[in-house]
Amino acid sequence: MEKILDMTKSVAALVEEYPEVRDILKELGFTEITNPIALKLMGKSMTIPRGAAVKNIPMEQVAAAFRERGYELRGLAGEMEEAQKSMDQADELKGFLQRLGSGEDLESVRADFAKEFSTVSVHDIVKAEQNLIQEGTPATDVQKLCDLHSALFHGRTEAEIWREEEQAAAQKKVKAAAESALEEGHPVTTLRAENTALIELLDRIDAELAAGDGAAVQQDLAKLTKIRTLYSRKEQLILPRLSQLGVTGPSDVMWGVDDEIKKDVSALAENVTADNLQEMAGDVTALTKRMREMVYKEENILFPLALEKFSDTDWARIYQDLPEMGTSFVAAYPVWPRGEELLAAYRKEQEKKQSDLPADGLLHFGESTGVLTLAQLSAILDLLPIDITFVDKDDINRFFTNKGRVFSRPASALNRPVYLCHPAAIRPIVKSLLDDFRAGKKDSFEIWTPNKKTPTRVQYLAVRDKDGNYLGAVELVERFPEDAGKHFKA
Repeated sequence: MEKILDMTKSVAALVEEYPEVRDILKELGFTEITNPIALKLMGKSMTIPRGAAVKNIPMEQVAAAFRERGYELRGLAGEMEEAQKSMDQADELKGFLQRLGSGEDLESVRADFAKEFSTVSVHDIVKAEQNLIQEGTPATDVQKLCDLHSALFHGRTEAEIWREEEQAAAQKKVKAAAESALEEGHPVTTLRAENTALIELLDRIDAELAAGDGAAVQQDLAKLTKIRTLYSRKEQLILPRLSQLGVTGPSDVMWGVDDEIKKDVSALAENVTADNLQEMAGDVTALTKRMREMVYKEENILFPLALEKFSDTDWARIYQDLPEMGTSFVAAYPVWPRGEELLAAYRKEQEKKQSDLPADGLLHFGESTGVLTLAQLSAILDLLPIDITFVDKDDINRFFTNKGRVFSRPASALNRPVYLCHPAAIRPIVKSLLDDFRAGKKDSFEIWTPNKKTPTRVQYLAVRDKDGNYLGAVELVERFPEDAGKHFKA
């Protein structure tokens, strides 16, 4: 049987087609990409030529190894050219990062960035940034490049830039997804409506700044704090799923920029007054500008990528989660009829999976504990004024109850690695804690949120069986009233 290896396909796709490809790549030195977890994540976007470029493994050596085992290679020349182009751009971006890291003036670096990348597709820049991350460059460093992106827009409208990118043949698929007609109620139309309302608020703030109306600016900055809810939808519903599908760049970089914007919004909403408006005007203008740039990136990069990568089921689960997380700048979200149909089919499928109960329909907890039906157990858990999340021994979200609703818990987060539910800067902390639980170094960890009005305790507990084997970890989140102390005697 003829074995044809299409080098334009991802590593994950080739391994699925020919399982021995994994062993061949491992022999060649591709140890990271052949790791099962990396193969699920990074392997879905990485091609063999791009991986060879990242690892500095000669492609001639790789090609020879596959040909010796009877493979015919197709699409190699074109993919090698694309890989080299992306790596060259990544090297150029690294140079800009080094200049920023050495303390060079941002505007000076921004001006050179605009000259160097004026003809480069924003999509190509995103690919180059993802290559940097896959090479090992910290996401927090790559995040600094976002401050340079805006230099590409100076002197031209965003529409002009996007029309230029539409001419690139490599972006035809993304363009088709971005411009496809979507039904009202589809999550993308809903998020675009939120962005439209956000831009209207930013326009109003800019006009109030120009008029010197400090009281109005103060009021509208307070409304702008709802950006936390809007960004949380992107961070919890879209970015983790993209990362699962191998597109890690937006999650690693965009989430960090979101956090910076949220921090700035909170600080300005708290500190800007009618008396100090003139002094703070520059900071407010910089904030509204940065938020407009984020809207542009969502509309023209993030949403088209998601439309290209996500399945109907993915969108249906996002649609299901949107009401759970609440609106930000619009009054309500419309119904998506197609989404309702997809959810009905999905729920029916999930009901079938619950048929694995014992023949008597009871959950047996042991002779000294008793039995419950699944319905009884679910009702009891719903009565507890506490949020419970269980992460299994492989660090996958498997279960949660959200009666306390302290933090949003989108259903689409289930069956995903727990790390994808956190920004890049926090993931090492989460991993370290779970590794300590797994190794038996810790059994618990507790933190309290600093909000005095609604003190919240978050507990993390290692879950072990009777023999001490690690089963996973449970997170317990409980919010207390401000006067909780009065209920306890000294």
